[in-house]
Amino acid sequence: MNSKWIKRPFDPAKWPFFYGWVIVAAAIVATLASIPGQTMGIGVFTDYLIDVLKISRNELSTAYMVGTIASSLILPKAGAVLDRIGARAMIVWSSIFLGVSMVFFAHIGSVITFFSIGNSVFTLGLVSIAFLLIRFFGQGCLTMTARVTIGKWFNHKRGLASAISGVFIALGFNASPAFLNQLIDWFNWQSASLILACMLGVLVSVFSWIFFRDNPEQCGLTMDGEDAVPKDEEQQNTLFDVVKEFTRAEALRTFPFWIFSLAAGTVAMVMTALTFHAASLGREMGLGRDEVYSLFIPMSLFSIGANFLASWVSDRIRHKWLLAAMMTAQIIGLVGLIFLWSEVGQFAFFVGQGTAIGIFIAAATVLLPRFYGREHLGAISGFNFSVMVFASAIGPVLFSSFQNITGSYKEVLLGTTIIPLVLLLFSFYVINPQQKVNAQI
Repeated sequence: MNSKWIKRPFDPAKWPFFYGWVIVAAAIVATLASIPGQTMGIGVFTDYLIDVLKISRNELSTAYMVGTIASSLILPKAGAVLDRIGARAMIVWSSIFLGVSMVFFAHIGSVITFFSIGNSVFTLGLVSIAFLLIRFFGQGCLTMTARVTIGKWFNHKRGLASAISGVFIALGFNASPAFLNQLIDWFNWQSASLILACMLGVLVSVFSWIFFRDNPEQCGLTMDGEDAVPKDEEQQNTLFDVVKEFTRAEALRTFPFWIFSLAAGTVAMVMTALTFHAASLGREMGLGRDEVYSLFIPMSLFSIGANFLASWVSDRIRHKWLLAAMMTAQIIGLVGLIFLWSEVGQFAFFVGQGTAIGIFIAAATVLLPRFYGREHLGAISGFNFSVMVFASAIGPVLFSSFQNITGSYKEVLLGTTIIPLVLLLFSFYVINPQQKVNAQI
């Protein structure tokens, strides 16, 4: 990017404090802007879509899966684009296109009526395209770029930056369903979608152009705001500097990449399935709708606490322990779901699932740049996000299919528990690729 644009509308190097902390604030805004493309954001609109489009819940879930899988398949390309054009341009264009996608989402019923095609395949095709767009630009591009940017601005303080952003993001995400529901009550679901489109396409894009910068070096700064950060003896043994910038192809050939991607995908798959089928799962366990959703409140508190703690300690421990803790917590959460009818099961669920989500958010920010460097971080993160998004797409259908076959969720919950158990065992063998390279020098 031309240096004159880096210094417009202001020069980050002239701020009275390290500009990376402004980047953290900007990344928080960008991540919160992705909510319309996240499951918790889309879920608020599902009942209205079913009513307007005259389709079943299962058909809507299938369209959601198709759109999300399609999004996951093109996310690696988006990561490569991020490396080429930088975070500032990526966030601006993603915000604009997510806003345009929300306009299409709001008028999807009118589009179907305009073409006067009552074919269900046509309807589901259009809904799938709508989901593809808002998932790709929201859950995919905005979230990925925000995390990558924090990774580029911080090194030894990356965990602290992730911890701070994680608290605000978790609070915003947990409050978003109530906010969106209130917005719909004040207006209607279509007007609410158009309001979000304006906020994203105009306000967020302008905000991002003003405050985002791709990396500190282009601004005449250094990571963490210091030329060198002293490390105590403990950090020297656990924190390895980047000595090799891995390409995406090289990263994909490493064992840690796939263990982390599959672990993160497991958390995403379970959480998405749970979000979609919470009321149905609750009924099977003898819990009312309000009782089930009330469990999300303590879960969110554990998520915030786990995110902060995991982000903070990530600057001090080997990251394989984060992966092991995340999978252990996921196992506890799944076992809790199996016994959700009991108070012990409910406690295990919101402690385990909340902790797994918190660690997942922390690891997604700090692990990849620590393992693979920053030069190709967009391309590497794009493929990592692709795995996570794909897993989140199949979660709801996987759970509903087993429930239709067996008449219960217990079998699929028990079977799913095997995945984090296997990944837990593998996580103990994860070694930072930088450590291996360092040993060969």
